[in-house]
Amino acid sequence: MRPAIVLWVLGLLTAVPYATYHLLFHAPQDQYALLIVGILSWVFGYWVLVGPLLLALKVRRVMRALERAPHPGIAREVLASQDAEQVFVDLIAVENGIPKFAAAWVHRRLVAHLWRGQPVPRSGPPRPL
Repeated sequence: MRPAIVLWVLGLLTAVPYATYHLLFHAPQDQYALLIVGILSWVFGYWVLVGPLLLALKVRRVMRALERAPHPGIAREVLASQDAEQVFVDLIAVENGIPKFAAAWVHRRLVAHLWRGQPVPRSGPPRPL
């Protein structure tokens, strides 16, 4: 995720100011629409495209680690890792249309029930991350 953030910040610090300068001082009228859309797309639309790609890469990384686990103990460690937790929370939130803190609460309850053998609590407010 760091390279995606670095790329976005570099574009925000280089391409966006240059496009804005060109739009305000040198662009002919037929380039206005393209420059305006380019600036707005970089600022607001970058994460719309990159976010799902990063999520797909995280899911792929977790699934490959699960496939390569030689025995169930290692698979359990993979499922308990930070990457797997992020993937599961993101997927629960996206699939059910709920906020991430609520999805994290559901994930914690599921992990407590499945892996630790503790009873799943019936009620309680979700805690923010």
